[in-house]
Amino acid sequence: MIEMPEAMTIAHQMDETLTGKTFQHFGRGPLVHKFLWLNKTAEEYDAFLAGKQVTGAGSYGRSIFLYVGETHLLCFAELGGRILYHQQGKDLPVKYHLRWDYTDDTKMTFNMQMWGFVGLLAKSDLSSPPYADVGVPPLTDSFTIECFNQLLEEYPEKTKKGVKGFLVTSKHVAGIGNGYLQDILFKAKIHPARKIPTLTEHERYSLHAAIQDTMAEAIRLGGREDEHDLFDHPGGYTRLMSNQMVGKPCLVCGASIEKLSYLGGACYLCPNCQVRP
Repeated sequence: MIEMPEAMTIAHQMDETLTGKTFQHFGRGPLVHKFLWLNKTAEEYDAFLAGKQVTGAGSYGRSIFLYVGETHLLCFAELGGRILYHQQGKDLPVKYHLRWDYTDDTKMTFNMQMWGFVGLLAKSDLSSPPYADVGVPPLTDSFTIECFNQLLEEYPEKTKKGVKGFLVTSKHVAGIGNGYLQDILFKAKIHPARKIPTLTEHERYSLHAAIQDTMAEAIRLGGREDEHDLFDHPGGYTRLMSNQMVGKPCLVCGASIEKLSYLGGACYLCPNCQVRP
């Protein structure tokens, strides 16, 4: 799944590569997926986009925004898969779900994995729920330790769900998914099932710092090595904790890395450094 570092990387590349281009055609590809949600029909997308110009791109959390004219945008939100740019004369992938053609004969495709939302929205729509119900980006001036502590205290399920539930729910801290969660919790030495009230002051500081350090490094390296950018290049961030580490020694203490299922997804952790609650 695309998380904040990948969203920022792709949005920056879109801004540099697509700004100034004019949409010619939008259509669905040969693949169909029931968990790919559009807010309009393909015909409505095509009719609106044709002749409109790309005016920039940006991101927020795990979402990518491709600006259309002065009033609208394409919102790629909470999704997995590959958004790829194709230069003139280049062959398209055999399999993809969505396609955008530009008047200069370049193209962009989206091949989705798991689920995703691609909405054609007015910019004003972003000030209304559910798009306004997002958390604080971790590398902004607003994400202070005081802000973080307040978010932890206000988490409505702080006594029921562990730290994992808090971090991967975008309306608290924006941009973190299950991919980066593993490294963040490993660096902070916190088990994913730890309940918020059990965290000490030191652990809260460690968790806050681990979020910032992990996100900053991943952004610098263009995202995770198992995700790809707009030009199909893999990211440079190698995860410390992933399915590749199960059974291997912890980099800190040497204990065997374990896998567990928690809150609908896999977690990878050191049973010694991240003690089970």
